[in-house]
Amino acid sequence: MVPPTTAIADVLQLRGQTGWLSPPLRPVHRAPGLLGRPRTVRLAPGPGEHGLEPLRAVMDECLDGRVIVVAGAQAAAGAVWDEIMTRAALARGARGLLVEGGVRDVNAYRDLGLPVWALYEATAGPGPDVHVAALGGPVEIGGVTVDESATIVMDGSGVVALPSTDVFADSYMYADAEENVVTALREGATLAEANRYKEDMVTKLLRAT
Repeated sequence: MVPPTTAIADVLQLRGQTGWLSPPLRPVHRAPGLLGRPRTVRLAPGPGEHGLEPLRAVMDECLDGRVIVVAGAQAAAGAVWDEIMTRAALARGARGLLVEGGVRDVNAYRDLGLPVWALYEATAGPGPDVHVAALGGPVEIGGVTVDESATIVMDGSGVVALPSTDVFADSYMYADAEENVVTALREGATLAEANRYKEDMVTKLLRAT
């Protein structure tokens, strides 16, 4: 079990850090909490020597526990990901997909169970004027740098990229404090009374920074 992405993002904010990728990415198919290591791909405008073939070649790698991260995909005319790619990625063990651009065949992601976050849905394919500029190494999405040593956390509420999981301990405590607020409200407390649990946790975390 991993902490909720909302709790992780709030703790990162308290630390003066970033790491959330949603926005700009939005859910195409949500899934329960999971984490994985990125397999990064960076696209760029123009046909390039090999087009998108290097991206397709990634689907022949062992992708066990990996989250495929495709940056720069908004350079394409349409979707750079579809049902065919989804089936190939799942067959190689991929756990999730992040696309800074368009995807299509979205019902397939729901049927096959691949969690996907992207910028938008598109009907047409990628077109010829986009190519793979780099495989592996750091990519940037929404001002957040993601490299293959990072940890990606995905759940129904969002996506975060973390250089380490040292934020988890504080995020669990923060999530517990929020649950205490909800419990208190169910038991009839006022918001001011219930929110004391969260306020106390925020104060504790700020003192630790």
